[in-house]
Amino acid sequence: MMDGQEPRPAPREELARAVDAWNDRGEASSLEGWLGRELDEPGNPGRLPLAEWAEALGLLARARTSRAGWPRGLDRRLTDFLRMLLRFSRPDGRTAALESDRPAPPAPRAFWRGLAAAFPEPDVARVLDWWFPGRDVEPVPPPLPAWSSPHSALGVLRADWTPRGDLVAFDQREESSAARFEVFGSGVSWLGPRWRTTDAAGDEPTTASKAVPSAWSTSSGADVAEWTFQAGDLRVTRLALMLRGRRAAILADLIEGGSSAVAREMRLTIPEGRTVEALPGTKALRLRPAAPARSAQIIPIGQPAETLGGTGRLTYDDSTREIRLIQATSGGRAWLPLLVSWDHARNKKALVWKSLTVAEQGKACSPETAWAARVSWAKAETFVIYRSLGPAARRSFLGFTTTARFMIGRFTPEGDVDVIASLD
Repeated sequence: MMDGQEPRPAPREELARAVDAWNDRGEASSLEGWLGRELDEPGNPGRLPLAEWAEALGLLARARTSRAGWPRGLDRRLTDFLRMLLRFSRPDGRTAALESDRPAPPAPRAFWRGLAAAFPEPDVARVLDWWFPGRDVEPVPPPLPAWSSPHSALGVLRADWTPRGDLVAFDQREESSAARFEVFGSGVSWLGPRWRTTDAAGDEPTTASKAVPSAWSTSSGADVAEWTFQAGDLRVTRLALMLRGRRAAILADLIEGGSSAVAREMRLTIPEGRTVEALPGTKALRLRPAAPARSAQIIPIGQPAETLGGTGRLTYDDSTREIRLIQATSGGRAWLPLLVSWDHARNKKALVWKSLTVAEQGKACSPETAWAARVSWAKAETFVIYRSLGPAARRSFLGFTTTARFMIGRFTPEGDVDVIASLD
């Protein structure tokens, strides 16, 4: 902002003025200007906080019917906005990645049906009929559920619109080392809404740059997003991945720079009503909600499975309701990955994970160059995960060769690696 310039009003304040101009005088130019400034082509409100999306759409829906002469050209933009709100909403009507004690709309069925009536599109109606059954709708394809902004760290990983579908939502549009996020699966919110980077004392960097998307991939097997930002003298590459249909996700920070003598820490909050306990014999944690026969495992796959040994640890701080993953640096880098599994049947099996040797040109790589691990639940299911911490190169592990900088695959009973997702 230049000296002498007034700060730009918040988008919610600008919208309220534009709606007043329409309601009082029938003036639509301010509304058209607001939509042109605030919504990009797919309907993403770039500056508006997630907590205000539903309220803003409700305000616009009421304005649409407040008087005659509504410009029909606005409806396409507003329907795109409605689809975006759907993507970032749980099936109970709440917006994802917000505080767990934030109340749902007082009548979510009526709220959503009101929006769908104001901006009628059959694909929106079909999603709402799945979430709030009550009437037949046209059997058209629903909107694509997964989306990530190419311009800012904002996205949602989800495979479908079913009431018990899984999603990972993230929002790091502010200049901060903390992201707003949520891991939701099998009808339960497991993690969120805050994901932050600190040192082992819990101190966040005093300055942070705007996060910039660095990768996005969506397929039938997985959705994965990556973004980078500068936090003080650190460069952080943050990754979120959801395995479609497998009730599992990965959240990870790659931290580069700063003092190699300082341990790095990734902190994730958990919602109210979840109990946290150690998984016997391992460094993993188990989350339990109030609902019976459900649980999630939080697995620090970058560390040895045994409770003793290694240079890091995974703990839970009840005073802040934060899971804390602490890892020493090596060669100026710290890799902090967590695997989250909420398949209750899988989680009843014996969990084992171990680091793998990664080779480049026939020589074992150092810990600050590349990393790989294998995670198994008895003999039923095994994943392998690989990360290049330095520049990507042709490397191998378990007889599998890759040039990717990140990869996750299924390790088959025949000893092969079946790639699920990778980033080049």
